[in-house]
Order: sequence, then structure tokens, then C-alpha cells
Amino acid sequence: MDKIIVDCSGDGDYKSIQEAIDSVSGNVCIYIKNGVYKEKLIINKPYITILGEDKEKTVLTYNDGALALDETGKPMGTFKTASVHVLREAEGFRAENITIENSAGMGDVVGQAVALYLDCDKAVIKNCRLIARQDTLLTAPMHEDITREPDILNRQYFEDCYIEGDVDFIFGGAVAVFKNCIIFSLDRNMDINGYVTAACTSKSMKFGYVFFNCDFKSDAREGSVYLGRPWREFAKTVFIDCNMDEHINKESFSKWKGFEQRSETCFYAQYNSKGKGFDKNTVAPWTYILNEEDIKKYTVDNIFEGWKPF
Repeated sequence: MDKIIVDCSGDGDYKSIQEAIDSVSGNVCIYIKNGVYKEKLIINKPYITILGEDKEKTVLTYNDGALALDETGKPMGTFKTASVHVLREAEGFRAENITIENSAGMGDVVGQAVALYLDCDKAVIKNCRLIARQDTLLTAPMHEDITREPDILNRQYFEDCYIEGDVDFIFGGAVAVFKNCIIFSLDRNMDINGYVTAACTSKSMKFGYVFFNCDFKSDAREGSVYLGRPWREFAKTVFIDCNMDEHINKESFSKWKGFEQRSETCFYAQYNSKGKGFDKNTVAPWTYILNEEDIKKYTVDNIFEGWKPF
């Protein structure tokens, strides 16, 4: 694989990450030296790897919020806000050792603000920091896409990542695995402080979100955060061997207000959860506690239908 060096100080092949992407047809590693890159990236070529020098010091940031006006003078909406937008054509996208941030601010002020919009198959995000407030990480396809093409399979793998936000900050319809990640819910100083996930899994998919050995942390008050709520019918979200700090509500999951019937078709489950935020006797009655037999099917190979992220 070819390698291109990006350095915002000028000591590289390019000063801009987007310029480097635009210069290739795909199948390249773009090595990004430490620095702050205020860019709004569009990635539409296959097998692009962006590799940062240091995840704390290599920062890609932008600040669009859903309420900001676009070129027509209308609010841009959630899906145009992403600091990094990886399109369907960008199969095999990888990011490692980098911070991807949307710095727009609080959702009740600026609207939703996506850091990473990932809409491709066979994506790997490793040792990265994904930072925003509301709607940090969009793992497409979206429900509109699923309605048109229910068999869209976007497999996405996150390992050793730090993901930060407050409301529905991991959302979408991808088949996504999160392994050894820290999931940090930011404080909004509210009784219901937020929701970690909002899945819209296709009915045709056996799996949606699966979290392995992740650590759920927060500076929010006790019991004020839910692990998830179903954005659409048939949402699927499972937590395996995860640690739940005390900010997690003892019911674990919430119905979506005004669309409570979604809980009748969704699948929300846990296995071997631990920590002050978990009590098997108080979890929502429409969710599941998996047993030893259930857990056997939850392997990365099975979830991803044979695709191996590494």
C-alpha cells in the first residue's frame, strides 16, 4: 500500500488531509503528523487508511451543527454536520491513532453535531477518539436507506476507542462491534442526562450493535443515562462483559417517548454486565439477560459473516 504524509506545518506531501485524499484513487495509507486540522472531510474512495501520529495530538476537527444555515439559508440538518463523512464507495476505510471531533457544542443550542459519519462496509476504527455532544458517531445505513434496501450490510469494527457524547451519540443501522472501548457520557445536568445508543437495525440483520468488554463512564449524576433506546423498530443492541458505572440507569434501556411500540420488535440484551450501574433485578422487562448458550453465537466472525477486521 502506498503512503502519503500530511503535515499541517508543511513538512510533508500535503498540508491538508482532504488534498491528500483527492490526489489518490484509493488503496493508500495517509499518515498524518501531529497538529490540529480544521477540515470537513469527504472520503469516497476504497481502502483509504488515515493513520495519526498520536491520537491525543493528531486532531481533526470541525464545528457544524444541525441548526447552522447552509448555502440556501436553511438549517443544514444532522446529516450534513459531520466532520468526517465516509461514503458508501469507501469500502475498507480505516482510521487509527487520531481524534475526530465536532466542536459545535450542546445539542439544545446548536442542534445535532456529528463527528464521524461512517457509511461503508468493512470499516475499522482503532485507537481513536471520537468527540462531540449529541449524535457523535453515525454508523449508517440510515433508516431511509434500510427502507429502500433492507439488505444493506455495513460491517464496522471499533477497538480501543474513546467515544464521547451525551444524547444518542452512537446511532444508526450498521452491524457494528465495539471492543475494549471507553464510552463516556457527558453531563448535561438533567434528570435524564442522555442515551448512549439509538439503533435502527434492519429487520433482515441478525445483529446490530454488539459491545464487548467496554467501560461505560461519565461525570453525570447517578442513574441519569440509559444504555440505549430504539430509534426504529427491530433495533438490536447487546452488551457483553461490560462495566457500567453508576450513571447508568438501573433499567438499562429506555423506550422512545411517543413510539413505545418499538420495544415490541427490538432486541436489547446484556451478558455478564457488572458495576454500580447494573442490577439484573431492575432491568427493563422488555429486554433480555443472555445465558451461556445464547452467548455462543456472539463471535466477531459470526457477527460479521466471515469478514475479519484484522
